Amino acid sequence: MREWRKTHTLTGEARKKANARSYANVYQSRGKLTPEPCAVKGCTGKPEKHHHDYSKPLAVEWMCRKHHLQSHGYLQYLPA
Repeated sequence: MREWRKTHTLTGEARKKANARSYANVYQSRGKLTPEPCAVKGCTGKPEKHHHDYSKPLAVEWMCRKHHLQSHGYLQYLPA
């Protein structure tokens, strides 16, 4: 990835999103950002981070994969 990124640089909004995800991942790996259950009540899926605002990288909402994709409008791409 490091070699590929040299010729395929991120710009603008994509860079902002990548930086926010990276920042949150570092905090999670250091134990300062801990996973919580899915934000949807009654859901027991494995949580993943969801950013509402990429300018606040540590302000994440924890959602399972299904609900995370649903929040982005990608639910129709999930297998049944």
